[in-house]
Amino acid sequence: MRGRTIIIGGILAAAILLPDAGRAQLSPQGILGGITRPFRHALGQVGHYHRARHHRRAAAARAAAEPRTTASRESAGLSGSRLGWVGPPAWPNAYEDMLGFTFWPSDYAPRLRGHGFDVIADTITGRFDLPRSVARTATTGSATKDDSESDGSMGQCADPTSTESNWPSSRIDQFVQLSGTQRAALEKAQAAVGQSIKNIKADCRSPAAIAPPERLRAFVQTLWAVRDAGISLRGPLKEFSDSLTKAQMDGFAVQQSQKPPARDQKASNELMARQYQACASPNAERAERMVKEIEMRVRPDKEQATSFENFHQTSSNMAKMLIASCAKPIPTDPMARLDSVNDQLAAMNYAAATVQIAFDDFYGRLRNEQKMRFDSMAR
Repeated sequence: MRGRTIIIGGILAAAILLPDAGRAQLSPQGILGGITRPFRHALGQVGHYHRARHHRRAAAARAAAEPRTTASRESAGLSGSRLGWVGPPAWPNAYEDMLGFTFWPSDYAPRLRGHGFDVIADTITGRFDLPRSVARTATTGSATKDDSESDGSMGQCADPTSTESNWPSSRIDQFVQLSGTQRAALEKAQAAVGQSIKNIKADCRSPAAIAPPERLRAFVQTLWAVRDAGISLRGPLKEFSDSLTKAQMDGFAVQQSQKPPARDQKASNELMARQYQACASPNAERAERMVKEIEMRVRPDKEQATSFENFHQTSSNMAKMLIASCAKPIPTDPMARLDSVNDQLAAMNYAAATVQIAFDDFYGRLRNEQKMRFDSMAR
């Protein structure tokens, strides 16, 4: 157990400690390959473990019968969204959550830190709530035109929710009185946000129209685009942050630190323990539920069992790795918070790319009727 912990911790450390310059320059495949290369063999040697199949199928049946909670439906859909669908289908608010956590961590930390292996599992199974226009496109074959974009490049990702084209700057204006120089810096940051939204949406595809392995590949690419958006915002955000006084910074960054006075250390430890539990349980349990339900639907035969167990073990390892990202203290500085989001997204992308290797092998071994049963998991 200690050896597995060291392996997983090393993977996450490698993802987090990549220099900023390298992050901005390398492609998803390059960075993920660089992270994966030293550890791929070690992970491949993790022993497979076997359980009684009838126990797993019984648990899968219970998991399949459980309705999704209101919180998970809202985070998966666009409830309360200001930017619309700007992220992968399983996490359409990803870019808004990045921005919100950077400026207003007290409001957005639960939304951001609450995501981990759940979005990977939902992408594989196809269980996420589509905006109505995309669902309509998937069933009718006709996209809904987004009148805000004359080139039509974002039509497939257009959604009927109202969006705010000048967010987050509009909210900052509500809390801070800016000088001319400060406002010009904020406008640069807002322009970077607008361009990033276009970039993220440019390669959007209806998830209902592609097979599960392709859905996972599209997830990796889109989440990487969200991370790239965070990197491109770093320069304009630093210019704006540097122009503010401490009083102005405190005006919109309500929650500056989670580090309490020494006399409240016990309360802090309890808070961190609750935060860890809220993050750890969903990650580990979501991976297990996904694997068990897939086994119940597909019913792998003896020739597919080894590949299925490898997919199971890899998913479990990656879910455990992602626990470390969501249990960290919230940084006090906006720039540090933006960097922490980029690190979290890098870890999620590494986890998704690692799971994809095992999933591609397993899915490729399925017979046509098994693939049809697998594909029917999507709602």
